[in-house]
Amino acid sequence: MNSFTLNVENFSRMHEELEPQLERLKINRRDILNTELLVEEIFWRMNTQCDVSQVEVRVVKNFFGKVQIRLTAAGAPHNPLVEISQWSEEDYCRLLIIKSNRQKLNWTHKKNFNVVTINVRDESNRLMKLTFVAMAAGVVCGVFMNLFLSPETISFVKEDLMTPIETMFLNALNMVIAPVIFFSIFSGIMGMGESATVGKVGSKLVGLYMGTMVVAAAVSLSLSMIFFQDGVPQAATIAAADNVTGQPYEFSLVKFIVDIIPNNLVSPIVDGNLLQVIFLAVLSGICLNALGAKVKLIQELVENCNEFFMKMVEIIVSFMPLIVFSAMMTLALDTNTQMIFEIAKLIFLQLFCFVVMIGVYMLLILFVGKITPLPFLKKLPLAWSVPFATSSSSVSMPFTMKFCTQKLGISSKISSFAIAIGTTVNMNGACIALATVSIMFLKMYGVEVDLNALVAILAMTVSMAIGMPAVPNAGVICTLTIVGTFGVPNDIAGLLFCIGALCDRPCTCFNVTGDIAAAFVLARTENMMDEKIYLGN
Repeated sequence: MNSFTLNVENFSRMHEELEPQLERLKINRRDILNTELLVEEIFWRMNTQCDVSQVEVRVVKNFFGKVQIRLTAAGAPHNPLVEISQWSEEDYCRLLIIKSNRQKLNWTHKKNFNVVTINVRDESNRLMKLTFVAMAAGVVCGVFMNLFLSPETISFVKEDLMTPIETMFLNALNMVIAPVIFFSIFSGIMGMGESATVGKVGSKLVGLYMGTMVVAAAVSLSLSMIFFQDGVPQAATIAAADNVTGQPYEFSLVKFIVDIIPNNLVSPIVDGNLLQVIFLAVLSGICLNALGAKVKLIQELVENCNEFFMKMVEIIVSFMPLIVFSAMMTLALDTNTQMIFEIAKLIFLQLFCFVVMIGVYMLLILFVGKITPLPFLKKLPLAWSVPFATSSSSVSMPFTMKFCTQKLGISSKISSFAIAIGTTVNMNGACIALATVSIMFLKMYGVEVDLNALVAILAMTVSMAIGMPAVPNAGVICTLTIVGTFGVPNDIAGLLFCIGALCDRPCTCFNVTGDIAAAFVLARTENMMDEKIYLGN
């Protein structure tokens, strides 16, 4: 874009230069006015504080849609933003403009130039675009490696390059999952205040989660029975479930509840038992609220720890395109064309189930939330980039919370509480995946699935999804348990990992979508949502 020089003489005509450029980039009117105010304030600061006579103003748009304005002025290092914490009556309004937009601003000094950057339009879908580019590049590289490289070279690339990178990344993710959930729930409960409020909100939240999970499992089982009714390739024929000698799956509600309470404070974090982590976070938050001002320092420490681990996740996720490239290249090297075609049919079914569930969420928003669901539907894809890239709803949690507050107007008190709990116990995508994959394999092995079997699969799907770790490929063990009840051998584990490599990412998006929908409905019923943000751009 064109640049122009801003000085005292032409300062009043600044909008004549800047406004047309922003309009051509389809920046909305509100953001244009806000940007002009920021340019005026920063120029005034540079002129009065640094004695700068002129500033170069340039509008920059990158490939992924991010729009910035860069104000450049020659001189010794001086940050015009450092005074934002000092308030006085004379420049109250000016300081308020800067302070309210602080996250959009950045300063640096390069080659004897002070540069202030204003983020006009953020890269809300940048990671999603990078992810798809990485996926396509990984598949292309995998295909070409199969065609032109020797098996020894391919093995070297996979085992000595790709696998170590993926292992380090997954280790980094697992390292932060438990602390992120603990401090997020802890912080959210502190923001709610009294324990009575926590109990009221928590009961509504659990009801929403359980209801949507049962619906997701039931819809998926029904559609799977129709979709896999005919034409399923037979892998083998096994004995009836009544003659199977293996141990059937049994879900004990009593044991499930007892196991939620840990026998010490350290093991839940060390072992990654997320249900116990949630229990500790809820209990700690309630106790801290009861103590009030006595523990103000501890409350501040919890808030700081929450921000610390959120930032840690953000840094780790920034390497996601490289991991996606590696994963898709490995998949292209290991999977034959016929298998990809069969799995594609399964993915189509899961996507169709997801569309049906989005319809359920829309009805909840319309009749329970009592507001139009169209903005929710329009903005929802912006929340899928990180969960799709990471294949982990836990790692995506900071970005999901940010989406809820900045795009849907949900109070941070609700989002930090509901999203963190939903990350562990609300697994609508897992219900869809477990139900569809289980029916497919039961049909492939010639198992007769009657009404009693469907009820058993429904119960196992929901109960397993509740305690399923929010990490990649956790559904493999759960699927083996379900189909193993009917005699399907564990030999399908290798195929399940292959299916998981392709299905795990969209299913994680389904999980996150269910969390967001429940949090939104909850915020509406508790009057903790900003309609202006939700109905705006």
